[in-house]
Amino acid sequence: MIRTFALIVTDTSPLITLAVADELDVLLRAGLPIEIPDAVYFEATRIRAAPGANRIGTWINQHSEIVRIVPTETGIDQQRRLEEGRPIRGLGEQAAIEALEIFLAKTPDAQALLLFEDTDITKRRAIVDDRVSLISTGDFLRALQSAHLIQSAEHILDEAARTGRNVAKLRAPAADPNIRDSLHAQLLKRRSDTNPR
Repeated sequence: MIRTFALIVTDTSPLITLAVADELDVLLRAGLPIEIPDAVYFEATRIRAAPGANRIGTWINQHSEIVRIVPTETGIDQQRRLEEGRPIRGLGEQAAIEALEIFLAKTPDAQALLLFEDTDITKRRAIVDDRVSLISTGDFLRALQSAHLIQSAEHILDEAARTGRNVAKLRAPAADPNIRDSLHAQLLKRRSDTNPR
């Protein structure tokens, strides 16, 4: 079944990988709105000296017409836990799922992409709505490359690895072939619409 995606929601790890490679703009190549849950944004930027943190904040501000930070109940819980000195691990992922649920409740016929790197999300596939397709950073980059919207997925992963980012798990295809085919078809259509002959 070919799907048409209306939104990209990203978990924390893809943002960091693309930021340290100085390639956040590849997220814009799909031509889709991008939602970053508040808890994901906080995880990615709260330590200003962390790799990529400043780039992420600047990039979001530069592209506020297409990239938006989404408030979630999980984000509120995250702040409460911090104030109480409790752990906040995994809340970015939970906020991403919540952001998707909010979007799908408003647009019941839509399909969305969840960009991730952590294997925890694939284990939780059962709690993610069927209208959400999971795709890793590596598979997303390969889809862009196959549609000729970027030159090389491997180059971007190499740049991230050069900064110390562990990208080994992103090098092998992981997405369901139907998701890859759907995204590929949508990206090719976008490319032909953007660059008519």
